[in-house]
Amino acid sequence: MPTPKAYLFSPQEHSQLIPDLAALHKSCIIHDQTIAYFLPPLEDAKLQKYWEDVVKEIDSGTRFISILLNESESGTKAKGSELVGVITLIMPPSETGPFRGIVEKLFVSPDFRGKGGSRLLMNHLEAEALKRGRTLLMLDTEIGSAAEKVYPRLGFTEVGRIPRYGISPAGGLKDEVFYYKHLQVKEEGNR
Repeated sequence: MPTPKAYLFSPQEHSQLIPDLAALHKSCIIHDQTIAYFLPPLEDAKLQKYWEDVVKEIDSGTRFISILLNESESGTKAKGSELVGVITLIMPPSETGPFRGIVEKLFVSPDFRGKGGSRLLMNHLEAEALKRGRTLLMLDTEIGSAAEKVYPRLGFTEVGRIPRYGISPAGGLKDEVFYYKHLQVKEEGNR
């Protein structure tokens, strides 16, 4: 049975997955009514262009992407149709906050939810964030979403809520909740 595994997205190795990232993004908007930049009707070309632009930020060093691939039993990396999750970290260039990162786009395929995919992706993202000196992570999600229940289980602390924050794909305005998490730097002797 295939096992999902997290990888750091490499433009050289994974660019063929951009349409699949766009399709997963679209699926989460349609399936969950997630507030995620776009409103229906969803245009595939617009979503693909968004992910092409996100991937360009990797080379500038202002973002990285962790992907969850469903691997075959032989251990070979999966094809795009087996992309089951994604999460990104924005690393704004800031002299006063070079340790901060903003978590965005935690998407797990509806078929793989409840199987630890969010935790695998977040663990991978946190390890990569620490390698880059990012020890304070921030994120937000809409109130009442499944993600609102996930983030506290992943160690995030609620900061506050903003009413009528974003337009829902289902229509109307949704409230938003904001979280943070301080990552612990592991010392050599404590691994």
